[in-house]
Amino acid sequence: MDNRLLTRRAVLSALAALAAAPGIAAAASSLAGVRFREIRVDVAPLRASGAGDFADWIAAELPGLLRKSFAAYLAPGDRNAATLVARIDEVILGPSNSAFGNPAIDAIDGIQGEGIVLSPRGQEIASYPLYAAVGANTFLNMPYQLEITRRRVETLAQSFAQWLPGRMGL
Repeated sequence: MDNRLLTRRAVLSALAALAAAPGIAAAASSLAGVRFREIRVDVAPLRASGAGDFADWIAAELPGLLRKSFAAYLAPGDRNAATLVARIDEVILGPSNSAFGNPAIDAIDGIQGEGIVLSPRGQEIASYPLYAAVGANTFLNMPYQLEITRRRVETLAQSFAQWLPGRMGL
């Protein structure tokens, strides 16, 4: 018997899978009409990498920034609404490109993470990886190093919050 011959059962299974595939793909790729009852920020990967200060600063800033960015999609009292989890995996503060400091942008900072949409029962519906890069000024880094570093991390959190809705197609 030829290996290329399909049984009737195999053909019916393949057709059923093809018929279901467009609906599954559309549901997974489209968040049309999505509402979020809750927004959470997960900085555990950042903290685990030894970036405790960065994790603290992002945990303090990012929830409010995300609430602003997703204001049109929030439904806090809706038990049937999804949950958005913003997981931050890495923060990269670029080195200064200027030996003397330059009031123009002289470093590139980055933030990497993921927006994860959970169903009302807590199952992952979709995930949206995101890397955002921001130019930074480092010329005041010496006398005010901690303050400038914190501002750079907060700017990265703001960038993540602004880019995430677009990344999710909202």
